[in-house]
Amino acid sequence: MNADLIISLAPIGSVVEWSDGNPRPPEHHVATLYHWKRNNGAGLLVRKFGEMGQDCPGVAPFFMLRCEDDLRTFSAGLNYRFRVASRPKIGSVRIFERDDPAALMLHLAVDRDAASAWLADNTAFSDAFTVEVTADELAADHVEGRTAA
Repeated sequence: MNADLIISLAPIGSVVEWSDGNPRPPEHHVATLYHWKRNNGAGLLVRKFGEMGQDCPGVAPFFMLRCEDDLRTFSAGLNYRFRVASRPKIGSVRIFERDDPAALMLHLAVDRDAASAWLADNTAFSDAFTVEVTADELAADHVEGRTAA
């Protein structure tokens, strides 16, 4: 799938893989392998901007993935192939920096208790906002044809 479909279909908290379509080089080709790893990988979907209904002229649609301790931004129209490797589990809790549709997801907790513990340990985020992943949300994605494969 392309970047536009990730922006439209993949729920925040999904693990998204990207690839340039080239095969992985052997380990002993250090420089080639380094470049291949920049163009192929996976990360946690932490932000989307430019979905239908968002009005911000002049800003191209994009999404962000957290890959280890790095944030990678992908914009619509890139020549990568994307795949949703997994979706957030029902009952997990997304913690956002603020209550805003384009806010950055700071953490994906396994449940409400883990989210409360994370917020207690990270007091710098006073405007943090939580959203629980529900069965209704995932079912609506499937019924309305928004399931990203």
